[in-house]
Amino acid sequence: MHLNRFRHHLWSLLLSGWLVVACTAPEDEKPDNLVGIDKMADILTEVHMAESRVSRLGLASIDSSNIAYKHLETSLFKKFNIDTATYRTSYIFYSSHPQDMEVIYKRVTENLQKKISAKNAKQAKGS
Repeated sequence: MHLNRFRHHLWSLLLSGWLVVACTAPEDEKPDNLVGIDKMADILTEVHMAESRVSRLGLASIDSSNIAYKHLETSLFKKFNIDTATYRTSYIFYSSHPQDMEVIYKRVTENLQKKISAKNAKQAKGS
């Protein structure tokens, strides 16, 4: 039951990300501090997991959800040793290059599927 809900949220998040990509103005020049495709895929994997965690908390107010997400986001950026500006600049760049963003989101989907499979395998061992 929870797995189906998680997948529903995952697809909603991926669709939302794709819509943002489609509606963003193009930026042709590569920024100096551009995050690499592999690292960007890892970061976006963690971003979507953080968004999912916050949505599952069922917080009553949007402000509380935003605070919880910002806390997770801050620790995520520390983990990957990047700042918010670098992340946003890279996201905007990749958003204006659909072929790169497609590669990134394929990797994000693969990463999330691996995490789901690992969790299911762990649960099966515990049963």
